[in-house]
Amino acid sequence: MIAKTNLSAFLILELITSILFIVFFGFLNFFMIVFASMFLGAMFLAKTWTNLITMQNANTNLFGIIKLFSLTIVGILLLIPGILSTFLGILLLFFMMILKLFTKQKRKYHQTNNEEEIIDVEIIQEHKKCN
Repeated sequence: MIAKTNLSAFLILELITSILFIVFFGFLNFFMIVFASMFLGAMFLAKTWTNLITMQNANTNLFGIIKLFSLTIVGILLLIPGILSTFLGILLLFFMMILKLFTKQKRKYHQTNNEEEIIDVEIIQEHKKCN
């Protein structure tokens, strides 16, 4: 019962934001945004599907699983026609991009610290006598 109420509230908010967008910016702009977001959503879901298929054979870390799950949610939100769902999908996509940048900087910092621990190795070759 609560899920139906939440879904109904979301659909009513989606309808109100879509009508307000059409009033302020026009139907053609609304149609172009909805069409572009649905195309991007289909692309994200296709990428997620191929990653799910290849993940069966590969070991992935926790961040990879979270990234895959969030890309699935982004794809679903972008497929829903409306302004509110498109905004939420793009917001989640930007959040994932910022999270990826922070984790990349953290890894880069750890890699620079690990480079100082290189051990110098000497290779000794034996000379063979020719007969």
